[in-house]
Amino acid sequence: MQKWAESELQQADLGDARRNKRLVRIVEDLASQPASSVPQACGDIAATSAAYDFWNSPYFQPSDIRNAHIKSTIERIKEHQVILAIQVTTRNCSAHKYGISHLLMSLKSIMLSLFTSIIPSASDLQQC
Repeated sequence: MQKWAESELQQADLGDARRNKRLVRIVEDLASQPASSVPQACGDIAATSAAYDFWNSPYFQPSDIRNAHIKSTIERIKEHQVILAIQVTTRNCSAHKYGISHLLMSLKSIMLSLFTSIIPSASDLQQC
C-alpha cells in the first residue's frame, strides 16, 4: 500500500515536505483499513491527532491534494492507447424529523451524492 500512496501523491505540493509526508502516511493508514474509524486506522493518539490537525490546516486546500491525484491519473492514462471512463453515481437520501419545540416539527433531509469513475485500460478488460 505504501508504494501506491507514495507514487500516487508524489506530485503533491502542500508547501512543506513534512505535510507531503503526512499526507502519504494518512492515505496509507486509511487505505490499509478502509472500514475502520480514523483513530483505529491511524493506530495511536499521536497519529490520530496529526491526521485531524492536517485536515484542519490553513496552509493548503483540498484541491492541492486532488490535483496531485489528477496529475498521476493523467500520467497513467498516457501509457495506454484506449481507456474507458466508467462513471458510477450513488445517491443516499436520509430524511428525519427533529423537534425544535413541542409545537414545531421540521423535516430535515440530507442528500449524499458520490460520483466515482473507474478507468480501466483495454489490457485490464482483456484479463477479465
